[in-house]
Amino acid sequence: MSVLTPTTRTEEQSFGEAGSTFLNGTDSVTKDICAITVIEDAVLHATNTVWTNFTDGTKHLKGETNSVTIPAGITIYGQFTAVGLDSGSVLCYHAV
Repeated sequence: MSVLTPTTRTEEQSFGEAGSTFLNGTDSVTKDICAITVIEDAVLHATNTVWTNFTDGTKHLKGETNSVTIPAGITIYGQFTAVGLDSGSVLCYHAV
């Protein structure tokens, strides 16, 4: 006999239970985000509160990402507080 256990917050987030925001073109969102899935090749910038000294002492994903094109189909996981696009389209999964 199998026993069902309560879902964890991680499982809920992975299935988008807290909702999501679709960004296109130069849209942005300021919200707690746990994952970003690239729908169309995108150039984005994301801010987080975890990697305070990731590369250059800022709270940005690899410092400056505005010159990096992320291909469609890629999902980036993390704890982001803001996501903005310069081009392309992404789906941002809400953390809460």
